[in-house]
Amino acid sequence: MFAVELSRLHGLDFVVIPGAAFCLYLVGLAIYRLYFHPLAKFPGPRLAALTSWYECYYDLVKGGKFLWEIERMHEVYGPIVRITPRELHINDPYYYDEIYAPSTKRRDKDHEYVKLDGAPGSVFSTTQHELHHRRASALLPFLSKKAVRHFEPVMRQKLDRLCDYLSSCIARQNTLTVSHFAMGLTIEIISTFAYGESYPCLENDSLGSHWKQTLAAANEEAAFLRHFPWAHDLLSWIPPSLIVRVKPTLGLLISWQQQIAEQTDIVCQQYRKGTLPSGTVFHAILQSDLPAHEKEPWRLNSEAQNLIHAGSETSAKSLEICLYYLLADRRMLETLRNELKTIMPEPRSTPSWTELESLPYLSAVVKEGIRLQLGITTRSPRVAPTEVLQYGKWMIPAGTPVSMISWFVHTNKELFPDGLAFQPERWIKAAEAGFRLDRHLTSFMRGGRQCSGINLAYGQIYISLAVLIRRFDFELYKTTLDDVLPDWDSFVAAPKKGSLGVRVKVVGEVVE
Repeated sequence: MFAVELSRLHGLDFVVIPGAAFCLYLVGLAIYRLYFHPLAKFPGPRLAALTSWYECYYDLVKGGKFLWEIERMHEVYGPIVRITPRELHINDPYYYDEIYAPSTKRRDKDHEYVKLDGAPGSVFSTTQHELHHRRASALLPFLSKKAVRHFEPVMRQKLDRLCDYLSSCIARQNTLTVSHFAMGLTIEIISTFAYGESYPCLENDSLGSHWKQTLAAANEEAAFLRHFPWAHDLLSWIPPSLIVRVKPTLGLLISWQQQIAEQTDIVCQQYRKGTLPSGTVFHAILQSDLPAHEKEPWRLNSEAQNLIHAGSETSAKSLEICLYYLLADRRMLETLRNELKTIMPEPRSTPSWTELESLPYLSAVVKEGIRLQLGITTRSPRVAPTEVLQYGKWMIPAGTPVSMISWFVHTNKELFPDGLAFQPERWIKAAEAGFRLDRHLTSFMRGGRQCSGINLAYGQIYISLAVLIRRFDFELYKTTLDDVLPDWDSFVAAPKKGSLGVRVKVVGEVVE
């Protein structure tokens, strides 16, 4: 009997001892994070300093609300806040260029942040400063202003196809979702720019709706995959059909990644056969002086995912925002249309991007649309590996992830009063006063890791908006301000769940 009882006690040891050890570890970790961690003296909620589950709760349970919790933290604790056990956030637009510094200063990306991407070989996901510079340098010549201007005829060809479709909608009186046709346009442009041939989107009434749903799914899953990055590997073992049934948005993401991978394999085969069109982004990478391992399909696949995603979504969303506010305010619409007539005397005139940039009101409208597009609303932390940063009285230890979300810059009451209002005049007044307000436009980030596609985005928005406003009369259909105002963080700003987006009818073509 004694032997039996003893064996039972030994059996319990296998449960009790590891459990007790784990509890002691948690207690020790809590004490370290609250009292001995290098960030222990920085202000912020104790719970946020204690565990990353605090952030996870706002991201996944509350549904993309951590941005607004960070905003609340700043209201309570001031301009610098410890938002997770290992990370700081600063709300001070005049400190932005210290965090997102020029390439002369080393700023790595936080290795924990880039896990959300699932594309470790891309420029976007490259953490190390030097490697990022080498990879980005292979792309920059083909994303310069000069290269985008050279690409204008292709952009206009795609835009003409969209205009033909919009003209057909007048007699049919069908309702259009702006994000669908805007996404269809930008997807065709960026895929042609990348591969030399486009994904067809403007051939039927579905337009870019499938791509819109796919990229929205990719954004929606970003928070989950950032908190649980191991899911990337796990998903590779699960049949796609099962993923689609269990979690449709994740299934869309997986399907899209497979489609991009197949297209990348085709590109690599074309290059080896000498049939890949020159002047495309992937031809540039494969022809660059990058080492051979940087040109392998797995890395090009990662690059393709981010080029297609970033190269379409920002431009499409900015175009949607501009069209909504112009159609909601006839005064702004007529002001812009009258200005466009000075270089577009006929509705079908085709001015260059350079000519369009010279128009002050159009430029103000575009910048205001890009400001309210907000860029990435999920923070993108930077790390100074060997440099101690100073913010006021605070010395930020080297190696600390620090971020500043564009939301806080673009809604700053000093720089942008009534920050969620669409007011193109603010840019004109700032220019007249000699104030460089555009220095605080951070939708494409700033510094050495500024988005490589910024010129392509601007070119698309200027040309597309000018052509659409000068040529067509639209009217809003069952659309309100709630369909454009940010309500939750889905990697990018998203309106209230259930919103059908900005919807319009094409009521006619402009005759003069």
